Amino acid sequence: MALSYFDKAIIFLLPLLVLYLFGEKEIYVSIEYIYSITIVAIPLLDLGLSGYFFYAYREADNKNEVLEVFTNFFKRLYILIGFVGLIFIAVHYLVFPFENLILFIVYRVLFVLATTFLASYFRLINKPQKVVFITILSNTLSLLFLFFYFFLNYDFSLWLIFIGQILFSSIYFFKCLKDVLVSINKKLKVLYTAKILKDTILFSWPNIIQTFLLLYISNYGKINALTKMPIDDGVLLSLVQRFSMLIFLTHSSVWAFLVKDIYVEKNVLHIRKSILYKYLILLSFALFMVVIIASFLLSYNYVGNSLYRSLKISFLIIGQTFLGCIYAYLEVHYGRENKNIIKLYLAIFGALIFVTILVLLQIDFLERISIAMFASTLVSLLLSMFILYKRNYKMV
Repeated sequence: MALSYFDKAIIFLLPLLVLYLFGEKEIYVSIEYIYSITIVAIPLLDLGLSGYFFYAYREADNKNEVLEVFTNFFKRLYILIGFVGLIFIAVHYLVFPFENLILFIVYRVLFVLATTFLASYFRLINKPQKVVFITILSNTLSLLFLFFYFFLNYDFSLWLIFIGQILFSSIYFFKCLKDVLVSINKKLKVLYTAKILKDTILFSWPNIIQTFLLLYISNYGKINALTKMPIDDGVLLSLVQRFSMLIFLTHSSVWAFLVKDIYVEKNVLHIRKSILYKYLILLSFALFMVVIIASFLLSYNYVGNSLYRSLKISFLIIGQTFLGCIYAYLEVHYGRENKNIIKLYLAIFGALIFVTILVLLQIDFLERISIAMFASTLVSLLLSMFILYKRNYKMV
């Protein structure tokens, strides 16, 4: 967990350093745009493999075989997505331009895909720190380049942020290609590959759509920041959501540490109080820190009505992140008992609330999406708690 926090601290700081060292507002919003596009795309490209991995591992008699089979399958999926990404890059640069940031989006997707799967794999073999070493090295390299360019007064380039991720993704892509070519007739038959794909989709399709909807709602503002709001509003939204990441990073760090214990719990209708309370204490501490940081930052940069507006928007966004993390934690229990369809219904319900508020409220765009995000997450969380109660879940 200590390594994970250190790694995520670097991830957290990199875009902020671009803004505060180089003063590049538009580029900062562009970085957040790339991150947001990637986050929304991953559930669709991952096919729910990481989630099904834990379920299959828990149910299997031969756990080593599950590890080997899923790893081989993921390598083939990664190669396919890598080639498709390269085609998109080639079309943009050689045929017709359609997305100026496509190269960085593709490599960011490949980086997140690889590290997400590897995090699941190393957690199952009780070596979760290994994937953290990968991300620490990649992000530290970008950090060093950033400081190098700043102290030497060089012009800023987006390559500085993504150089480590591009290098790792390229190396891992060629490693997967080599492994697949070497073992193509040994480890994974075509029919077995099709079976894994079928089982994964059948298990995960509700979760894929649900995760996509939730992430799209959370990142809707940043995805549209360059086109639908003033650059200063885009910076405010991106900054507050970046500071709110401290809450989410606490959630994901604790989650990565506890996920195996939660999934291997034999009684799927039990919620262990000891785990839940530890989680809530750490998450509440992160919430307190983010509120303090945001209040100080906004008080320093805004005055009068501008300060009131900024605080209102910020607390809505921070509150949505906090509630969203608790919502995600509780939803794990549906996946554990293979009831992902419930998660899908909750996500659709939350999305309807979000869209309704966006359509009905005729106010400033940034205020509107802040209210819509908070309201949809709050109602979804309350409904999820009610469903858990009706399904006779017990605190033990």
